[in-house]
Amino acid sequence: MKSLITAVLLVFSIGCFAQLKTKLYNEKTPEGYNVLVDNDEFCPISMKIDLELTNMSSSNGNHKIFVIPAKTKGFIITKLQAIRPNGGGGFKTQSAANYGDATATPTEFIYSLPFQKGKSFAVHQGYNGSFSHQGENALDFTMPIGTEVVAARDGVVVKVVENNNQACPERSCTQFNNYILLYHNDGTFSNYVHLKQNGAVVQEGDVVKQDELIGYSGFTGFANGPHLHFMVFVQRIDKQETLRTRFKVDDGKQSEFLNERVDYSKNY
Repeated sequence: MKSLITAVLLVFSIGCFAQLKTKLYNEKTPEGYNVLVDNDEFCPISMKIDLELTNMSSSNGNHKIFVIPAKTKGFIITKLQAIRPNGGGGFKTQSAANYGDATATPTEFIYSLPFQKGKSFAVHQGYNGSFSHQGENALDFTMPIGTEVVAARDGVVVKVVENNNQACPERSCTQFNNYILLYHNDGTFSNYVHLKQNGAVVQEGDVVKQDELIGYSGFTGFANGPHLHFMVFVQRIDKQETLRTRFKVDDGKQSEFLNERVDYSKNY
């Protein structure tokens, strides 16, 4: 059987995040070929596969999104088999991939404020803020450099960047953001941004609990002053969907969406 084998991996990254640790490949079988993926990330990845088939059929359909579990090797996307034996043919594979489960439907969840008990901080910029949150459900807490940052929800640490030491109020400085990215069990992520240089106390792959210390706030990247940028999102193949999130406030017996230019206390 003639074969034309071309695998092209197109990776859409999350903002300034690094490319995925994934590998798309194929292997010969007696019947045809298997198309496989290795995922070396600490969270699932989603991959949209488009196959161009010539005299071949796909056991798992075509033009679909597949979710590959974390730390998985040899995940079979589909099995390809010749339709007419000895009839020639082959295939081309094109794909786009990103972090997380692109098919996820987030659950309703009440988050813990991302700082320690007994502290109070103001929301300097809220959802759809005028400085840098246009069209984005994100929050900026004004914090002195070195403030303890805690996990707002249980999760696994997917990405840590902490080597940067500069900042400016221009989007070009996004490349200097220090951050910790967590993945949650409903397919959402939370991101803690502008941490100080070497300000993470967790590493990729760590499982953290709500209110556990994960790092220290700072003044790095795209910022006009010391603060913590906090955002929850679902990652689709080609875009982020940022989410408005409710937080426990005061003694933790009530919850609310946070508003710009309001101080919030954590006494729980």
